[in-house]
Amino acid sequence: MENKEIQIGKYKIKVLREACISAASCVAVSPSVFKLDDKSKAVVIEEGTDEAENILMAAQSCPTKAIVVTDTETGKQVWPD
Repeated sequence: MENKEIQIGKYKIKVLREACISAASCVAVSPSVFKLDDKSKAVVIEEGTDEAENILMAAQSCPTKAIVVTDTETGKQVWPD
């Protein structure tokens, strides 16, 4: 499966599947945006919604920095910095 980038609100979010270790901290912080797939890898829920701050906090909770967050308004990657 590819590292698909999904836009939710002002962020584009991508999970680097090869870096995901199935810690599920992102799911614990933002279960409306992240879930584990059948291979226990984090994925972004396409129709998911959450506050921008919570999405960023979920990405920052990942122990391997496997979640990339880009601000669509500025085009800058905000996590990992």
